[in-house]
Amino acid sequence: IVFPHQLEDLSQIAVDVGGSLAKVVWFSRSQDSPGGRLNFVKFETQHIDQACRAKLWWPPLTGCAILLNVTAATGGGAHKFYDLFKSKLGVTIHREDEMECLITGLNFLVRQIPDEVFTYDERRNEAMLFEPTPSEIFPYMLVNIGSGVSILKVLGRSSVFADAPRGTSLGGGTLWGLLSLLTDAKSYDEMLDLSKDGDNRNVDMLVGDIYGGDYSKVGLKASTIASSFGKVFKASPADRKNFKQEDISRSLLYLVSNNIGQIAYLNAQAHGVQRIYFSGFFIRGHAVTMNTLNYAINFWSKGKIKALFLRHEGYLGAMGAFLRNATPRRRSISFQVLENFSQVERISGTSPSAVGAIEVMSNIRAFPLLRDVQTYTPETTDLASDPRLQHYWLDLLDKNLSDLVTMVVEWQLKEDGRKNGSEEALKARAVSFESMYRNHLQRLRREPNAYGVLTIRSLLNLREQCLREMGFTDVFEGVKKKENAAAMPMFFELVKEIDLLPEDEQIKALTDNVLAGIVQEKENFVLSTTIQEMLKKGQLGFDLAKSNTHAKFNHLSRLQKRLLSPPPYRKAIVFVDNSGADAILGILPFVRYLVKKGTRVILAANTRPAVNDITAYELDGVLSEVAKQDGLLAEAVKKSWIKVVGTGSGEPCLDLRRVSEQIASEATDTDLVILEGMGRAIHTNFFAKFRVDCLKIAVFKNPQVAEQLGAQMYDGIRIFEQV
Repeated sequence: IVFPHQLEDLSQIAVDVGGSLAKVVWFSRSQDSPGGRLNFVKFETQHIDQACRAKLWWPPLTGCAILLNVTAATGGGAHKFYDLFKSKLGVTIHREDEMECLITGLNFLVRQIPDEVFTYDERRNEAMLFEPTPSEIFPYMLVNIGSGVSILKVLGRSSVFADAPRGTSLGGGTLWGLLSLLTDAKSYDEMLDLSKDGDNRNVDMLVGDIYGGDYSKVGLKASTIASSFGKVFKASPADRKNFKQEDISRSLLYLVSNNIGQIAYLNAQAHGVQRIYFSGFFIRGHAVTMNTLNYAINFWSKGKIKALFLRHEGYLGAMGAFLRNATPRRRSISFQVLENFSQVERISGTSPSAVGAIEVMSNIRAFPLLRDVQTYTPETTDLASDPRLQHYWLDLLDKNLSDLVTMVVEWQLKEDGRKNGSEEALKARAVSFESMYRNHLQRLRREPNAYGVLTIRSLLNLREQCLREMGFTDVFEGVKKKENAAAMPMFFELVKEIDLLPEDEQIKALTDNVLAGIVQEKENFVLSTTIQEMLKKGQLGFDLAKSNTHAKFNHLSRLQKRLLSPPPYRKAIVFVDNSGADAILGILPFVRYLVKKGTRVILAANTRPAVNDITAYELDGVLSEVAKQDGLLAEAVKKSWIKVVGTGSGEPCLDLRRVSEQIASEATDTDLVILEGMGRAIHTNFFAKFRVDCLKIAVFKNPQVAEQLGAQMYDGIRIFEQV
């Protein structure tokens, strides 16, 4: 978990020691910048003495600025091994209540981590499906399966549970212990691996074994288990030696999982709870375990209740202990989180999901002008339900990856390659990026849900994350400077010509120029080899780039009518896309027109670099330079009629669930929203609805999205939606 704004060292690590496994979480600081990361490790509790003696689970000090004088501990082992920790590690132990830590950890994960909760049912075409975060998660039932099973009814945010925890002694320790006696497996993961290849029908007595088929009168299928290990007692002593370890493992896993599922359902029914979360290292992301728990809950509830799982299951207690020991000041800050998947970890080798680093962003909230934040989704294309589209986008990004690397190296060497190290080192980092991102694409081709819901936005974000992980924080910096420098001299003559036109023609010319600037941008060279080749050959000038607006999406006359009619808009928030011609020859002349009409304008740009999107810092500089050429803009800047504000984002696509507090504050008296560019108005937010008027202006530069929406490549859109 990455905390990018953390300035002071956290003074503790957190450990959750269960009867079977110990889980550790610790914070490590970045050496050369604010922030840091929560790290995770696990080991078997039986080895804790050796681990403490050798400090096998203790954080390495190399590259890690952290004070290790305090440990937050939870679980039964926090008491059992209290003296061991103090004597062998020389630390102060803060013991935290186990149940409170589990609840604190789950509440954080469910509310804050996108695509954290999922269901698992192998009867579906896609076994793993993610659950949306409900507006209210309470009350819920938490079934924590460790050595034994604890069942808690959680009533509210204060981490209060209704009464004494319930549960059963038949848990992970039962399965582990019996399989240790019955198989040759040496570890818990080996036992779970055995079960994957087993067939419980060779060990269990089924309904069909008794009735010769289904028992339809009471709704039991022939495949239903009537008696776990029921076929063993009927076998002769000699034949009992022939039962396969794989079949035994599968049968015993079913026995324990079905038992837990039934007890969990009965508790939920008794307490009137509809949401049941399963956690604990018994699950381990193991498909058979999750499928069995789901089957049990579905069977006993007659499909009314779902078994809910978490991608970060197993670390709830350690996470909760860490959060409960965070400073009050840090705990009180409002924030949202993003998951960085450049480096991923699986809770086990068989887990269908992976977890990444979680970047915590302070002062971020949903854009208040969305018509309905709860139903808003940024995505235009649904990849999750269409394998054909999944492969199209994965193949497209993979196909153009080598060209991207070549161009990155070329541009970085021209700009600052010598400053940041040798050419060989730069190329090595670029090759590492290519390998990292391609490996992710290959994994997502096999397991599209591994990192959450697969979207175009998530694929582009992942590419940016991998670039940053390899030290390429702003690969287009030099290109953006050159684009801006090339466009700047053209601004004055452009607005001078437009000012001479009748006002209705001004509106058309201004929006035509926005579309021309979008076509000329370089962002989508990884998505369009045609644009890439035209740019390389210098065949895409500003005038030539003006695209045709598709009649279906051309609301020019509607826009002209509104802008020509009084009163003018009070304030417009313009979500800006790219540098160069896009910003200087497209957006700024249009903004100048709005200001001349009496509209205040907020230029919303990325806070951090992403592809060639112009950042707020860069746009502020561009605006200052352009204002030197134009008295109207100079006066508007001086009086704050035009302001540049960072969106809080560093992503290629705009997700309006996460904007900066400053943008949200500026929305208070805004009555016009403008979304510009493919990453803001086509890939995302094409279907977004607002509580004020909205102009979406962009160009189709991907054939799949164009075809999906009934357009053609390079068609422009001028969608003007009034409320």
